[in-house]
Amino acid sequence: MDKINCRYYVLGGGQNYLEDNSEIWFAVKNENAHMLSDDVYDAFVLVPLYMAMYYKQDLHIHGCVSKRLYKNVMNYLQRILCDFSDDLSRVDVHVDGFKESEGEHNIIGAGISCGVDSLTTIYDRYVHEDDPEYKINALFLFNCGTHGDYGEKSEQLYQDRYAMNKSAADELGLPVYQVESNLHAFTHPMGPDPKAGYLAIWSCIFSLQRAIGKYYVSSGCSYEQVLSFGKKYHDHDFADFSETYSLPLIRTEQLELIIYGCQYERTQKTEKISDWDLAQKYLNVCVPQAHNCSKCVKCLRTLFALDVMGKLEKFAGVFDIETYKQHSFWNKCDIVLERGSNVFKCDDYNFAKAHGFKLPSYFTAYIYLFPSRLKGFTKRAARKLMGERLYESIKRIVKH
Repeated sequence: MDKINCRYYVLGGGQNYLEDNSEIWFAVKNENAHMLSDDVYDAFVLVPLYMAMYYKQDLHIHGCVSKRLYKNVMNYLQRILCDFSDDLSRVDVHVDGFKESEGEHNIIGAGISCGVDSLTTIYDRYVHEDDPEYKINALFLFNCGTHGDYGEKSEQLYQDRYAMNKSAADELGLPVYQVESNLHAFTHPMGPDPKAGYLAIWSCIFSLQRAIGKYYVSSGCSYEQVLSFGKKYHDHDFADFSETYSLPLIRTEQLELIIYGCQYERTQKTEKISDWDLAQKYLNVCVPQAHNCSKCVKCLRTLFALDVMGKLEKFAGVFDIETYKQHSFWNKCDIVLERGSNVFKCDDYNFAKAHGFKLPSYFTAYIYLFPSRLKGFTKRAARKLMGERLYESIKRIVKH
């Protein structure tokens, strides 16, 4: 692995794209430059660590880092990462010294995506939190991989999502800060975003350590779900594999990252915010686009819970209910067949049963989905036999 430079930038009027991937950078708006933690290198630890473990080379950070973060990385985090992916191996990490970040650290932050997890955190720790030492006072949105590959297309999607989230934050009366980074230019070549992408998000938080003292990271799974299904995310999704016990290690002397929402199943989160007027106006869970498509896996998951509760029409302003209904039976059949192997399908199934919501029988679901399952099996077999490159070439030829 070649030497990688590290740098902070401020964005004036326009956006900054760097084609040279020998440099990791973080950027904020000019008026927020004072929040950047340029006195320590904590923001440049996690992703380079993953890269070093992936490429099996020792890591030398030419700067000072938090001793607490360093000790946790060396003693505990590397073991969790090795358990997560067979592609990773332990490495030595050398730093120039230890230092605690300067600053006021008076921000209590949380991410805002207007998804179910994000809104539940805000609902609990801002709307219903009375303790000023734990009440959220600022929101954040990062562009470091969750909006797509590094480039102009992901930048546009990010800005579209920011505009929507900014409107929600304005109604809440909270500031929302942006951090942009090219970390996904380094993480994505090592696999799909969930593998190392969460390390990039946590690194963006560290980049503003001068200002942030506490930060609520919204969980995807409950404590019980991580225990029961965590191994199914091996080498695929680091957060769902281990976030309940890995995230508490990602901290410094000044900054504490708090995993929030693990006390709920996802359906319970949806139920918790289902009568909140702000959620009904801004809920956004879609995978492929800035607005809810109402038919992707995350849209169907959310709409199903609302359907079970009889609250679909309350969210007609952010979902196309007719599109959902066209895909609803397929989704119900999929829940019945996949409830034993998929954490969210299991949650949906149990939620439906608890509310007396009727689902198709296993036999009906199997017969209905058999053609699509057979098609999927054929595609996977073809990919394996031909190889990914040949399969995609033939696929493009057939399409044309």
